[in-house]
Amino acid sequence: MSGTPDTHGLARKLAVLEERMKTMQAEYRTDIARLAEDMAKRDRDNTRWQIGLWVAAIVILGILIRWPG
Repeated sequence: MSGTPDTHGLARKLAVLEERMKTMQAEYRTDIARLAEDMAKRDRDNTRWQIGLWVAAIVILGILIRWPG
C-alpha cells in the first residue's frame, strides 16, 4: 500500500497549483494591460513633441527666410 499515491493529497496539490496558475495569469494580464497603456501614453507624448519640433522648425525657417539683410 505504500506505493499507491494519495489521491486526496494529489488533488489538493493540483488545486493549489491551478489557483496559483490562475493568479499568475491574472497578474500577467494586468501587467500587459499596464504596459499597453504606458506605450500608448509614450506614443502620444512623442507625437506631441514631434509636432512641437516641426512647428518650431517652421517658425525658425520662416524667420530666417524673411530676415532682412
